[in-house]
Amino acid sequence: MLWQNVVNALIGIWFIIAPFSLGFVANASEMWTSIVGGAILLVLAGAAALNEAARRQTWIQYVNGLVGIWFIVAPWFVSFANRAADMYSSLIGGIIVLVLSAWLAFKGLPRTEPSH
Repeated sequence: MLWQNVVNALIGIWFIIAPFSLGFVANASEMWTSIVGGAILLVLAGAAALNEAARRQTWIQYVNGLVGIWFIVAPWFVSFANRAADMYSSLIGGIIVLVLSAWLAFKGLPRTEPSH
């Protein structure tokens, strides 16, 4: 189990519950962005945390990294950059996910030798 995947899965849980915790349930686009992105992180990072075969799949880290990028830019695309708590939650969570996913994708995953 790699701790980076566990952290990304926990951030996924945060994004799922954030609309209810931070009170932006009334803003449907922001709420669904948070819930769907969080669910993707929870499923993929959770699978990578619990399963050795999934852990070796680089594509999982790429998808998680793209979700992290989405959370970084979402405050401006989904129009909630004017609400500080929502914006900083999205930015900080997205940056952490992006950094941890890139770390695993490019440096932290076990490498396999090419077959001849």
